[in-house]
Amino acid sequence: MLLAAAACGPFGGAPARGSGAGAVGARAAPAGTPPPPGPAAVLEQLASPTTYTIGLVFADGRSAGPVTAGLRTVSSTAGAAAAMPVFSASDSRVYYLDGDNEVRFLDRYGARGSATRVPGGSHSQSAFAVSPDDRRIAVAVVDDSATPSTTRLYVDDLAGSGGQVDLPVAAGARVWPVGWHGGELVLAMGSAPTQSLAGNPYGTFGGYELVDATTGSRLGTLACDPAGVLTPAGTACLVGGTPLTVQDFAGRTRSLLGALHSVVTAAESPDGARVAFCCVSGQLQLWDVAEGSVTALGSAGSPDYGWIDATHLLVSDAPGQRPRAVDVTTGASLPAAGQGRVVGMVPGGL
Repeated sequence: MLLAAAACGPFGGAPARGSGAGAVGARAAPAGTPPPPGPAAVLEQLASPTTYTIGLVFADGRSAGPVTAGLRTVSSTAGAAAAMPVFSASDSRVYYLDGDNEVRFLDRYGARGSATRVPGGSHSQSAFAVSPDDRRIAVAVVDDSATPSTTRLYVDDLAGSGGQVDLPVAAGARVWPVGWHGGELVLAMGSAPTQSLAGNPYGTFGGYELVDATTGSRLGTLACDPAGVLTPAGTACLVGGTPLTVQDFAGRTRSLLGALHSVVTAAESPDGARVAFCCVSGQLQLWDVAEGSVTALGSAGSPDYGWIDATHLLVSDAPGQRPRAVDVTTGASLPAAGQGRVVGMVPGGL
């Protein structure tokens, strides 16, 4: 089975509950704090029946966070717990949902604070995507109090200074924002069954569509069963008995030839040059897309893994084991702080 939306197993160290009264009152980095050490992987994991954690891990093994937040309180009478994500990454921060309404952030320095609020409650829930420059937020509100459920999609200024724009959603459609691509909005496409199956970090097996962030006009699709974190290069795709593929935002695809019937997870690097996949013969493997070659990265059962940057992969070989930051060009690895499933990257612009 594909990895669940939140992996189990504790982070190293005790997480702190996210708090703050807005970006202005956010916790500041200590004086003399060195610059952030570059791109980071976003890790998420279930911490208790009612909480989860979010943290950042860098290629040198350092981390920011984790922070602990409350899970949504969607009533069981409103249907199965939805697989819509609770996080969004900009180019400088990861944003996360605390409870039903509070959107907080953690940046690469470890500073944290409150960013905004979104609708939500016992019968409704929101998913959101913050723009790379931290200025705008797209929000989908799914209300299950009616049959069929309804979805409202809108874009607003993150600071709440006005300019909210509602975007059209077809009757019965279930879509939610997962990122921004060149100023355009990327939506995950789902349906009622999506509520009980999380096939990738965003809870969709229906692919993505690209829409105009002002009018909602449909501009394109990435139509496949996507695997791994969505990147500026597009996504890896799991397509059953056909070869493992990658697809970009222009709809172009490239395939790895050969019988790979045991591929159950995959993740494309941010630059599109490589795809990590698992688990053929118990091995985590690496596909060089340009050369068409495949190399083994080591033994793995069903590890949590994902990209930190274009050449560093964060790999955890077993539940509860500290992950490793692996340089796929040299094979060198470093122990890394944190534990959980890689669900995103910072910078998060697509």
